[in-house]
Amino acid sequence: MQYLWHMLFCSLITELQICTAVPVALYNQNSLEDPVKSADSVRAALRRARIIPDVLDDFIPTFALSLYYTSAHKTVSLGNNIHPTDTSLCPVFEIHPLPSTTTLSPTRILASNRTYTIVLTDPDATSRADPINGQFCHWITTGITISTANSSEGMDEANAYTSVMGPHSRGIVGTDLHQLVEYMPPAPPKGTGKHRYVFVLLALEDEDNGRKDLNKPKDRPHWGYGAIGKGVRDWAFENGLVPVAANFFYAKAGKQH
Repeated sequence: MQYLWHMLFCSLITELQICTAVPVALYNQNSLEDPVKSADSVRAALRRARIIPDVLDDFIPTFALSLYYTSAHKTVSLGNNIHPTDTSLCPVFEIHPLPSTTTLSPTRILASNRTYTIVLTDPDATSRADPINGQFCHWITTGITISTANSSEGMDEANAYTSVMGPHSRGIVGTDLHQLVEYMPPAPPKGTGKHRYVFVLLALEDEDNGRKDLNKPKDRPHWGYGAIGKGVRDWAFENGLVPVAANFFYAKAGKQH
């Protein structure tokens, strides 16, 4: 079985890496090294790293968000180490339903009429010991939709995969995917130790009220809220979004240990 991937390529504009959506490409089932884990194991990893509660309130993930930095052949894998130089181009991604013993609410079921948003945040800017700029917003890409070729009314955890689509894909309904905040590669300063770089998949809590234009954060530091620790949680609440998946890696300047 083949999976549809959304491919993102980045071009250097001034000193910022800007990602551009292109048509999807086909990859086989084992294209990502990181296997789909259980909801409990993902939640446990987020709690061990204190992403819950530093970045997000406690929640049960219902999707696996798999990310891969293609140029460096690096997979984001719930707390692995990735050198900042390997993250200069934004990652490709897949979304998989997670095995779960809980009953899923409509928000937690993959469906073709639902839109999703991926964000990347650093709660440890400038350092974890002194996060004066945390959280720092590195990326918001939104307008992600599910392929109607692979989904009907909805898909639960018993199904293997529903694909994310890029625009202009012939024969497939496209998506209005765009960057609300352009991708800025992680660049932890020297001497500040390891930073947690956290990807969060968000869904509208009330999709039935129609598509909503999301508010762009006023700034990258503190996501524009002007206080240490402010970020994804506050922005998601403001825009009526809830977390449905998360993944993360560690990075620091110099050698990784």
